Amino acid sequence: MTRTTKIVLAILILGILTLLGWGAYYWFFTPRGGAGTQPGQRSFLFFPSGETTPTTDNQNNNGEPIIPELTQNGDLVKIVSDPVIGATLTKDETKLLYYKRSGGNLFRSDPDGKNEETVLNLTVVGLTDVNWSADRASAILSFIENGAVKRFIENVATSSTLFLPSSITSVDWSPTDPKVIAYTERKAPGISVTTASSALKNARVIFTNTVPDYILQWQNKSSLLLVTPPSFVAPSLALSVALTGKATELPAGRGLMILPNPLGTVLAVSGVDNGKPLPLRLINQKGETVGTADVATLTEKCAWAADGSAIYCAIPINPDGRLPDDWYKGLVSFSDRIVKIDSRTGAVTDILARSTFDAVNLFADSKNQFLFFTNKTDSSLWRIKLK
Repeated sequence: MTRTTKIVLAILILGILTLLGWGAYYWFFTPRGGAGTQPGQRSFLFFPSGETTPTTDNQNNNGEPIIPELTQNGDLVKIVSDPVIGATLTKDETKLLYYKRSGGNLFRSDPDGKNEETVLNLTVVGLTDVNWSADRASAILSFIENGAVKRFIENVATSSTLFLPSSITSVDWSPTDPKVIAYTERKAPGISVTTASSALKNARVIFTNTVPDYILQWQNKSSLLLVTPPSFVAPSLALSVALTGKATELPAGRGLMILPNPLGTVLAVSGVDNGKPLPLRLINQKGETVGTADVATLTEKCAWAADGSAIYCAIPINPDGRLPDDWYKGLVSFSDRIVKIDSRTGAVTDILARSTFDAVNLFADSKNQFLFFTNKTDSSLWRIKLK
């Protein structure tokens, strides 16, 4: 074997090992789960999509998806072409806030994407998760460093940061008090659930459990939800835990995801059967089913209207794979139908009958005039007119 041949083979082997390494990195070291970026919702890492770039039959000259129902009347607007994470409206809803994945800097723009300006220049490499406080004055940022998840609280006004202990496994802001957080922390043989100020003072353990992988979110101002990661392989467990420490078991299920309405009185629940999504259910605080919708999706692709009268969801059209696992791994991606579901009657109304979007991190303004979402395929930010 000549010296030149040896060099060529070495380069090929190095390239293959690099590709395998990145695949393992995304699967083993990246957090999963959650939904949205309004209070009580979260924006999570978009796993590498299993879908190739849409064919030219579905693109315009700029390579953007063509939506026949909307391209002529301006109801659909591409706000940010650059990959973003953590998009949300400011509290007064006059501006959008979002982090750009290239560098992790914070930006602000008009709700239509115009007049973009930099808010913070703090570079965050490997940003995977953004969780905003109710007043949008602070955010909890998660990122990957040396294969481990690290988190810190960033104050937008002061540019100050506060790193959270590495023992914290999940954290969420109170939906009503922007100075209060709750978090799960590793405590042998399982976890503890703690409430504290955003300065990590006045910490109070309210609950402990031997299940180590519960993920926490606030249900309402006086209770929390604990749900184990969703998978088609085994049922996920769910608890509603009052701040007094009283816990109520909620129905378990494979691929279980739960999204509470703004008051925390009704929970949108999704699940899977043999890796296929089941029709969306609405349950009360006791775990009793109070309604169903004739559409099947994952609540990670849904967002409640501010008044709780409806829930907006992206519905996968002919979803493939064993969900949600293959979707998280990036082995499959969806083309979605986007709908409005009446929370009282279950009636489904089309907003976007068909698209090439794999929509995640949905949120609406308080007047239900616009629905915002991120296209998981390329992390671009979009807006649909509702009225």
